[in-house]
Amino acid sequence: MYGPTVLRNDCAKGKAVSHPISIVIPAFNQVQCCRECVASVLANTRRAHQLILVDNGSTDGAGAFFDAIPGATVVHSKTNLGFAGGVNLGLREAEGHVVLLNSDTLVPQGWLERLERALVRSDDIGMVGPMTNYASGCQLIPDLDLRTLDEISAFAAKLARDKARTILDVNRLVAFCILIRDSVVREVGLFDESFGIGNFEDDDYCVRVLRAGYRLCVAEDCFIFHYGHRTFDALGVTREQLRSLIDENEATFVTKWGEFAHARALAEQLNVRARNAMQQGDQAKALRFLKEGIEVFPAFEQNYNDLGALLWDMGEGDRAYQCFVQALSRNPENQEARDNLLEAARALGKEDDAKAFLGERLRKGLRRDYS
Repeated sequence: MYGPTVLRNDCAKGKAVSHPISIVIPAFNQVQCCRECVASVLANTRRAHQLILVDNGSTDGAGAFFDAIPGATVVHSKTNLGFAGGVNLGLREAEGHVVLLNSDTLVPQGWLERLERALVRSDDIGMVGPMTNYASGCQLIPDLDLRTLDEISAFAAKLARDKARTILDVNRLVAFCILIRDSVVREVGLFDESFGIGNFEDDDYCVRVLRAGYRLCVAEDCFIFHYGHRTFDALGVTREQLRSLIDENEATFVTKWGEFAHARALAEQLNVRARNAMQQGDQAKALRFLKEGIEVFPAFEQNYNDLGALLWDMGEGDRAYQCFVQALSRNPENQEARDNLLEAARALGKEDDAKAFLGERLRKGLRRDYS
């Protein structure tokens, strides 16, 4: 069971015993993903750990597969308790720092050591996440085309060299893979199961960790491959149903915290800081502020527009165009974003696409999309 842990010294043998780490992998069906994920963990995790596998009501043999893993702690639920519920089953069995790892991920050599190294850099770091090919926010490395485990491993190794020991403070981490400090689990507690099958329970946990006085960081030298949305696929959730679920859970999140206006104010403040950084010629700092502002309050379209303008100046025309699209998806009345979209479209030969997009937004009555 989860409880206080300490760094122990084995005096008889004269060597230190590592701080405990538990790896919790919750899963609903998708047995083939489970096989690939667990195989990568077993093959590429040299750091001592406790493996906890949670069968969250699976019906396709995933539970039986978990039972066959030597040395693993396996927890079964008769029904699908949702992401938060499944995670909580694992947390109750864990000790030490805890990794929450989606079953649709693949981990390369050295992944856990890099996450742990980032976590223990400072006592006030509460959670750490990796970079990935599939996530929202600043953890995403876009446009990756990795098809084999060898390609994933090679990319991860290069990133580890290029970004060795670098971390980035953020306000949000996506829970496809997070390492949580043991004291955080004791102080903050379990995940909120009111978010149902999934979405926004990780945002909720991030807010709780920040309010407890801890930092959230990305280990920029750590890469985890993420397929994405496999659990929702297993549940047969359509895109429309997923959109509805996201909207419902966002409303739950906003109601719970009552910080919607505060989040927008912070996003606006970060936008001002980004513009000041751009005026000073510091593109890297501006980029960081804009991405942070988008994480804090995704509905504030101006940060997407300004990010697009910055990317355009950096020669990344296609990504800039998509940022202008994102801005107008959130507020079609933003004239600056409309002008930027049309200018970018003319330069990129996408005028027909841009006009079609703007026409669609008008047919929808200029409805704002708070995604």
